[in-house]
Amino acid sequence: MATLELLLALAYTAALADLLVSRGYAAVAAGTAFLLGVLLGANPSTPYLTAKYLEPAAFVAGVYLAIVVYSHFYMKGFERPGWFWGWMGVFFASMELFLLADHWALLVAGWAGLDLASWGLILTYRDGYEMGYVGDGEYAAGMRWLWPPSASALRAILTVEVGTAAILIGLATTAVQYGDYLSRWGPLGDVAAALILLAAFVKAAQLPFTDWLMTAMSAPTPVSALLHSSTMVKAGPILLLKLGHVMPHWTAGVALAVGAATAFISGLIALGQREPKLTLAASTASYLGMITALALEKPHEALLLIYAHGFAKATLFMAVGHAIHVSHSRFPQAYPLVAKVAIALAMFTLLGITPVGALAKNDAPLWTVAVSVLTAGYLGKLLIKPTEGDWEPMWMPYLALVVVPNFFLFTLPKPILLGSLAGFILAFAGEPNLLRRRLYLPILFDKIAPVFYTALWKAVADFDHFVDEVLKRVAPAWRLLTDVVTIGDKLLDTALHGGFVEIVRRVSARVSSLSLDYYLYLVGIATAFILLVALWQA
Repeated sequence: MATLELLLALAYTAALADLLVSRGYAAVAAGTAFLLGVLLGANPSTPYLTAKYLEPAAFVAGVYLAIVVYSHFYMKGFERPGWFWGWMGVFFASMELFLLADHWALLVAGWAGLDLASWGLILTYRDGYEMGYVGDGEYAAGMRWLWPPSASALRAILTVEVGTAAILIGLATTAVQYGDYLSRWGPLGDVAAALILLAAFVKAAQLPFTDWLMTAMSAPTPVSALLHSSTMVKAGPILLLKLGHVMPHWTAGVALAVGAATAFISGLIALGQREPKLTLAASTASYLGMITALALEKPHEALLLIYAHGFAKATLFMAVGHAIHVSHSRFPQAYPLVAKVAIALAMFTLLGITPVGALAKNDAPLWTVAVSVLTAGYLGKLLIKPTEGDWEPMWMPYLALVVVPNFFLFTLPKPILLGSLAGFILAFAGEPNLLRRRLYLPILFDKIAPVFYTALWKAVADFDHFVDEVLKRVAPAWRLLTDVVTIGDKLLDTALHGGFVEIVRRVSARVSSLSLDYYLYLVGIATAFILLVALWQA
């Protein structure tokens, strides 16, 4: 039976193969092998990995497999296939490493690999290609609401690296206290716990770090489907699930407050978006808010929400991508019928009406129903678009994702969950400018953040200039000290290599000129006399 180490090695090797061959076949093979391996119960052969998260690992592999099959249709004819397939493989392998790692350094390696892969995938389209842009291009609040891939990638990496720095410091300091293996750790200190919370919030695009996820839509739709459904952003709440047993009690309240706020605010933002991928991006932040809010208080319910959201969100992005692919526009005005069917089923899953959705939402707190009302509103906007006929085979993997899992369980939704369908009326409302402009959160990135970074670099430059001036002022003193040391060293060298050697030579010559036999004879007689006196006295 394959070990987890072998499966991870296969995943990373497949990424390299796809980078070089540019076909994407290795991605399909790696996804299939990983899915079969974890379903058959692959175990680690070293203590660095754990089999505790085989179920989430199988979920990630299954979603990845469906997305890479879809990508063979969506990315056909793309000018840089090696770049796309290589980074997709790194994305998948890094998420699996993060999930299965029991050693803190491996967990950080998987976490950082997700950052790097997302940065590379956001740069898949070049700046001159319109499909890689995000925003409507209008001017508001003194800025143009249009971001090319290069700006989107920079936004993403600058934001998520805040979380990576936090997790690195938090886990490293805890490892010094308890050892390298997460499963053996005791309670975290308050500072380490705060750093872990910060890392989870940044990765999951929770407030105030939400907006980087919007401009990450510069990546091709298959990338968005993977990033939003089972990798990258899901690493935030999964981190809390992995470390929930050692987190202090107060962290659950903070996660609840931040998660709930993000769930409602991002749901409202989604209602105001005209670009469908932006709608789905805000939707992800909203749903992740619910998951984050429950991750420390109700980890089992949070995990079920991860599964339901993963199947639904991958389907939603691929269905919207189908319309984008057919219309060749980021703003499709009509959707293929099969895509609309998939969107409706995905919406029912998020609302908790399908078996998979009901399993996840039946035991969720009642306040999540209010978030579901918003969900019905912004996904309803997609459903009321005109319908067009297109049955290209790219619909098969995404429809399977939202249909097949429901055959493995039978769960009826609680009646109260059906009330969320009332939110469908919001689909006929307009897009208020405040919501369409994402509550002006991009200003934090495009206006305030540059000022902050400029001030930071200026402070660093000023400090460097201060150090230079100090060194210039003390230069004469350094020269004097150098001269003193040089003179002292010369005197010491002279003493050691000149005076001392000469003294030893003269003493040696003097001793060699003496008649030592005579002196030794006298010493011997004196010694014998002393011994005789000592014996006589005894």
